[in-house]
Amino acid sequence: MYHVLILHFDDTYIYQENLKKRATIQIDLRLISGTKFMCKLEQLKLIEKRIPFVQSLISFIGKGDYHYLSYIFLKRINEPFILIVVDNHVDMRYSNKNFIRCDSWLYYAGLLKNLRQIFYVNSQRINNTIKTDLPIYISIDKDIIDKKYLKTSWSQGTTSPQQIFDFISSILSFNRVIGIDICGEPELDLVELRKSEEINLSIVERLNTLTMKKSA
Repeated sequence: MYHVLILHFDDTYIYQENLKKRATIQIDLRLISGTKFMCKLEQLKLIEKRIPFVQSLISFIGKGDYHYLSYIFLKRINEPFILIVVDNHVDMRYSNKNFIRCDSWLYYAGLLKNLRQIFYVNSQRINNTIKTDLPIYISIDKDIIDKKYLKTSWSQGTTSPQQIFDFISSILSFNRVIGIDICGEPELDLVELRKSEEINLSIVERLNTLTMKKSA
């Protein structure tokens, strides 16, 4: 069973009432400045202190602007693992040593001693099957979704929500998933936020249902 964590950096999840009902933990970080797109590493440490250490998390971290928060969850993994990144962009640019950015967090992740391999999955690779003996952490940016299904704040891929659900099912069928984070929320548009919430809830339901079946 996965626990649901919601990080509030803005009002993205305030209007997603049904998702909030599923949350085990919600943390309000809206009063912290200097977090959009990038963050000082010293400030990231302060944010990390606000986030409790909980096993088997589904973490909702907001817009793609905050994708660098994935790094916090990755550095806490104390065993060798595989990272799968589902994203329309490769966030591996070099970053100044004092900052981590939404397009550079994978650069920092690649330096972690327990991370053995990174699989990058875009719209052309979403139907691939990945099998490994190591535990897997999944990071999803919903900008991989075609804008006809959901309009995010970044350039988007051509994937359908169903393809993401099927990909998650495939990964869970063959591997042990130790955590997942999800970003890529839309701007404050109620229609798009409802669409996004439905996708979020479907991911939570899919993960917990499949996990219970595997353990039965």
